[in-house]
Amino acid sequence: MSNLLHALRLQGWDVVALVILTAIAFFIRFFSPITPNFIAHPFSGQPISFCVPNTPADVNGNPGTLCGLAYPFTRGYKDPNGVLSPPNGQVFDEVYFPVDARSDVKGMEKCKSSTVDCPYNYFDPEPPLGKEMIAAGEWAYGWFQATFHSAQGDYIDLGFNTFGWRIASAIIGTLCIPLMYLLALRLWAKRLFAIAAATFVCFDGMFFIQSRIGMIDIFPVFFILLSYYLFLVHVQSTTRKGSLWSLVLLGFALGAGIAAKWVVLAAVASIGFFLVAGIAWRWWRTRELKLPGDVPLTTYLPMLVLAFAIIPAGVYIASWYPFFARGQFKSLADLIAYNQEAYRYHANLKATHPYGSPWWSWPLLARPVLYYAEYTNLGTDQFSGQPLYALSYNLGNPWIWWTSIPCVLSLPYFIIRHRSFPAAVILVGFITLYLPWSLITRVLFIYEMIGGLIFMVLALAFVLTWFAERATSWGRKVAIAHLALAVVFFIYFYPVWAALPLSEGAWFRGPDSPPWGPKLWLTNCDPKLSISQPQLFCWN
Repeated sequence: MSNLLHALRLQGWDVVALVILTAIAFFIRFFSPITPNFIAHPFSGQPISFCVPNTPADVNGNPGTLCGLAYPFTRGYKDPNGVLSPPNGQVFDEVYFPVDARSDVKGMEKCKSSTVDCPYNYFDPEPPLGKEMIAAGEWAYGWFQATFHSAQGDYIDLGFNTFGWRIASAIIGTLCIPLMYLLALRLWAKRLFAIAAATFVCFDGMFFIQSRIGMIDIFPVFFILLSYYLFLVHVQSTTRKGSLWSLVLLGFALGAGIAAKWVVLAAVASIGFFLVAGIAWRWWRTRELKLPGDVPLTTYLPMLVLAFAIIPAGVYIASWYPFFARGQFKSLADLIAYNQEAYRYHANLKATHPYGSPWWSWPLLARPVLYYAEYTNLGTDQFSGQPLYALSYNLGNPWIWWTSIPCVLSLPYFIIRHRSFPAAVILVGFITLYLPWSLITRVLFIYEMIGGLIFMVLALAFVLTWFAERATSWGRKVAIAHLALAVVFFIYFYPVWAALPLSEGAWFRGPDSPPWGPKLWLTNCDPKLSISQPQLFCWN
């Protein structure tokens, strides 16, 4: 154990912080919605509930009680053909990814590589690994149901439900917290920096809600964090063995990230830039070609090609195995053609969406996406007498997002004035994962910001720690107060992310709003605009 802690550069207090933050992250992600029943019913029932009663529990909207990750469940609404949709309670893009995840497994079960027109073939413009991770959760939950509850049927079918397709996101989203801690500690060996960065990830609304939904966006975030961590392990290696192994593992992490979402290509570019720039900088200063772990150049160059080209390409191709297994792909040419079509889809899509938003508005939280809404039969608020509504938006934690903006803007100062390597990594990471979205012409949503959010969080933690280290009389107090306010904001906006039923006045500003105010602050919403026209600084 001591050898492992030494390798991870962890001390006793780091382990304590990691365990506490990971446990909190696990608890709020797996057991939400957490309802403080002791407020409304102080002398009866359980003080805290993890369930929502009288909520739609099937496609017909029949009421039931749903708990934990099984909630929320979207009732079905009739389409033009009279068919109820979504058919299985899917929330937002869960109508796509969990269905494709199931098709990957069913296709391998029911079809062969020689099959023509397998009924489980599909086209999706995103790479497959995120959906395969969702499929693993569906299959595992189906196995659990069959093994411990005597359920009958195919595992993937038994697990094809709201809990099954969200469990993988919840696990990976939880693991992002300790991984952020380890990354921050490697980037700058200050415990406050690591605690602050991990705390912000734990209590940010975007990280929270994307960890509780069957969408793919949390998976590339995990691999970006892992890739940057392995990159830092590599450049800080003191032995040849450590240098080469970390480089190989970095290649696998980058390949898995690209196979989850193409946005990870930005991480490949920035990490490659820092590797080459670091080597060039040391040579310029010392006229010695010093490589990580003192690996000879004749060994390092082939390993670099292996880590940045061969391994990622191999992992990416391997991630498409279900397509070959069910006969949708007969050769690599089919895979290439599929990816070309996916690129054309992203490049040429002209559709609009009422919750779309331009890239520059994302850090301002100008237009969060409404993921879930239920306005009927949830009961009555006992304080106001108003009917209860349940809403869920992918809103970031405003305190974290808005205070991170000046911190990101201040990074050039730390790079130029203090020659700060951590500030340089954070700034380049943010730019490469955020600014490329400015070139995309199709409709975009604020959750695309989650990759750049990694570095917004790091920038905020970096500046707070810098002040705490230098302004010892008040800097540490400011940092602790900022972290405490982040938790307070999380608690205040928690109903927005967990879809807790609240009265109308608690959601929207009006005469019946409670003393602490409504949850939806920005209401620059024009009812005259068409539903297809996006609106900014509008949270409803």
